[in-house]
Amino acid sequence: MEKTLRILDRVVTILACVLFILLLFCVSILPIAKSKKYYMNQHHKNDVVGILEEYTFNGVTHRAYDSEGNEIIYCYPSDYEVTWELVEKATNKIIDYLYNKDVESMQFQIEHNGKEYDFFTNQAIVHMVDVKVLFIGGINLCYLCIVLFVLCVGYLIYRRNYIKNYIVKTYIISVIAFFAVISCVILFVLIDFDTAFTVFHYLIFNSADAELAISFSYYDTLTNVLTAEFFMTIGLTISITFVCLLALSVTSCLLIKKYGYKLLKKEKIHNV
Repeated sequence: MEKTLRILDRVVTILACVLFILLLFCVSILPIAKSKKYYMNQHHKNDVVGILEEYTFNGVTHRAYDSEGNEIIYCYPSDYEVTWELVEKATNKIIDYLYNKDVESMQFQIEHNGKEYDFFTNQAIVHMVDVKVLFIGGINLCYLCIVLFVLCVGYLIYRRNYIKNYIVKTYIISVIAFFAVISCVILFVLIDFDTAFTVFHYLIFNSADAELAISFSYYDTLTNVLTAEFFMTIGLTISITFVCLLALSVTSCLLIKKYGYKLLKKEKIHNV
């Protein structure tokens, strides 16, 4: 029985460490990925208005195909005034759609000379349906991690006298493993962003959805608002934030181990 408990102690300790690291990763992603201010700052840096004017609102006719293979013709007027208010509206639509189950579509229309145009293409709408599934699933997974982590912590507190000698060591080893993975990912992105971007989509989507995600035309409004530079910057920001949180957590653990145990010993001696 005691041997079984010791094995369970190890398993729960490792699980608690992994769950805590995953929660730190969620904390690194959610505030940035949901920050409209961050998005708009990046849009200004990337000159999204200029990109839309040059590649989308240029009066050129583009042919695309929907998910069923039907041809769709897009032609955005060249004399339409692209404003930062338009970019902000598109950004709000994207974020609201991804984070709210009740929002059924991010599509909206712009009006020019008495004619309405869909701002987002059909390809963008179809792709973002898949992205929303991932976002909502990720948020639900985050909630599940919180519940499991609380249960693990409850168990570890109950068994604290048996696990206190190796819990910090287990956490540090877990952090080193995650740090190694993150470092490799960052290095891959910096060396060849385009390939990393493609591989990422094939990892999280099935082949058909991945092909749809990486086959956007240069005129598409979605990819001209959420540019490659935007994804590179937000990816690096999330990674750096995650690494900093890991470093902070390890430092905290080492300080608690060093000074916390000393305080406990002093308290025991004083009580005796």
